Amino acid sequence: MNTSESNASQKPATKPVTKAARTSRLSLATRLALAWSLGAGLIVGVVGGSSYFFVRRYLIQQSEIESSNQAYVNASVVKNRLRSNVKPGSLLTGLRSESRSFPFVQFDGDVLDMRSWRGIAPLNTNQLPVTLTKHLAQGRAGRQRFTLPDGEVGLAVGVPMPAVDAFYVEVFPLGGLDQILRRIAQIVIAGMVGAIAFGAALGGWTARRLLRPVAQVAEAAEALAAGQLDTRLAEEGDPDLNRVAASFNTMVDAVQRRIEREERFASDVSHELRTPLGVMSAAADVLTRRKPEMPERAAQAVDVITGQLTKVSAMVLDLLEIARIDAGVADIHLESCDVAALTRRIMEGHELPATLMEVEPAAVHAAAHLDPRRYEQIVRNLLDNARKYAGGVTVVRVTADRRFVSVIVEDNGPGVPPAERQRVFERFARGRSTHDVPGTGLGLALASDQAELLKAVLSVDDAPGGGARFTLRMTRA
Repeated sequence: MNTSESNASQKPATKPVTKAARTSRLSLATRLALAWSLGAGLIVGVVGGSSYFFVRRYLIQQSEIESSNQAYVNASVVKNRLRSNVKPGSLLTGLRSESRSFPFVQFDGDVLDMRSWRGIAPLNTNQLPVTLTKHLAQGRAGRQRFTLPDGEVGLAVGVPMPAVDAFYVEVFPLGGLDQILRRIAQIVIAGMVGAIAFGAALGGWTARRLLRPVAQVAEAAEALAAGQLDTRLAEEGDPDLNRVAASFNTMVDAVQRRIEREERFASDVSHELRTPLGVMSAAADVLTRRKPEMPERAAQAVDVITGQLTKVSAMVLDLLEIARIDAGVADIHLESCDVAALTRRIMEGHELPATLMEVEPAAVHAAAHLDPRRYEQIVRNLLDNARKYAGGVTVVRVTADRRFVSVIVEDNGPGVPPAERQRVFERFARGRSTHDVPGTGLGLALASDQAELLKAVLSVDDAPGGGARFTLRMTRA
């Protein structure tokens, strides 16, 4: 595979971004839980708020009615006492008082009797609401809420007594009622908070129950993508979910049959080609030895045949190896290997100068779990790729940290554009400028597949001095 730029007009496929993906970063389960909690909070808020205002109105009305009835009864008692010429200091003695009220009587502009409340100075007409005093001056009864001297809300009920030229006023503190209303409001708010928490918990539980089949489908799809073609969904006991499971399993069966058929076809074709290719290679060797006896044009034809036969043989071997990997029957034997030493032996086998290799101090004797044969195939393909398409290798560097050991191969080519860095590892992918260079387009693809078998990662980016840099990162032993 060429490391230079291929067809620039080809653009990498991009995944469509839905509107939901653009507008929301919350998971579906989280959104369901929020919807449940908000719905529960809204219902409890509406019901609780309506109940609170209804109860508040009812309690205030009942308090005003009871206070008015008490004031009218007490006013009648006081009026009878005024008619009987009871002493002023005894007018309010024995009056009914069920609401901690404090009354006073005013006769001909003078307060005849009064009762203090909570040690506060007794009220007089100047401290009463203006509207109420106007009603009393006009001989009309009335009631009005106002603020008492200590800051508490009170209800003043005034009853004129024209028969004795006086009026009676009784003030009822409403602090107890306000405390009851505040307690009810706190209960409503606590209920809303509890409903939101309960709704979130119930919504989360329901979401998990509802999305469990979706999660199972996602897990099954991931397993299929990882090559576990025997993955299937179990029935859930629900007609709708069973239909989804049956459809998914049917689809997987079809995909598995197709993949197995294609893998078997590739393996059979590669295997069947090995025998005729072996015979052709033997014949080509005979023709090559007889080239000096042949005419010039015949010798040229032998060179062409030999070159193409070598290319086809290499492609068949690569296809056969890829077919084994795809079928999951590739043999692998892991052992702890000194990466730097193994890489050095591979470079010596390719007759590359030792000066091209660099080993960082941390990588000296750094080991990784490898299959030496497959590791050699990976490194050999990277070296061949640099030699054929990128002007040769400039450096082979071995690095290591606490977790990984990496082998870096840099070349002297033009590099790989970012848009092509995934495509270079695809099978039969070749660049525009390499069509005249012998090759099959399988080298990097096979190297990438071999790396996956070793649980390693093969990637490509730009080298600091120009060219491409291929990095094979392996877990340290």
